[in-house]
Amino acid sequence: MYPSILKKLIQTLAHLPGLGEKSATRICLFLISHPELCELLGDLIRELPFKLKLCKFCRNLSEEEVCFICKDDTRNKEVICVVENPVNVFNIESLKIYNGLYFVLHYLISPKEGIGPKELGLDYLFYLIKIKEIKELIIALSSTVNGEITASYILENLQNLPIKVTKIACGIPMGMELQFADPLTLKKALQRREILKGS
Repeated sequence: MYPSILKKLIQTLAHLPGLGEKSATRICLFLISHPELCELLGDLIRELPFKLKLCKFCRNLSEEEVCFICKDDTRNKEVICVVENPVNVFNIESLKIYNGLYFVLHYLISPKEGIGPKELGLDYLFYLIKIKEIKELIIALSSTVNGEITASYILENLQNLPIKVTKIACGIPMGMELQFADPLTLKKALQRREILKGS
């Protein structure tokens, strides 16, 4: 039986995505012998909700009101790539083949979980498309049921706007979350994206 404070920490860490009780236990036992790391982690976790915010344009994580991507004048301001989460932004940026803007949903439409278009900020996305005169919208969402529902909703609401809508190619297997795609597959999916709607 572990001491109560250790048991509580294990149970808390086990709730994190990708961690089960065994992984959480290994992390906790490692931390016990590294007090300086515990202190650093504690400070960073305490500061996290106060230092990070959502960029007022793309909703990516940022320490400033506007993120470094939206501030970058060398980027193509006529193209927006819609992704589910900040991990997807990082993965696409690491490929160095895309130079447009992003819009981060943070969720996918999921009626079971009570997540609808409002929670994804989709009305704001449609507003940005109009005021910034976006020429192309790339849908780069996971090939899951919720990803397809979300993509269909976006496409349906852009039918009357003069914008080209493309979707990353089917190199991403059905059911796979985009963040787990290997770089080569993701690169090909972006390069060979299919046209859903002409401008």
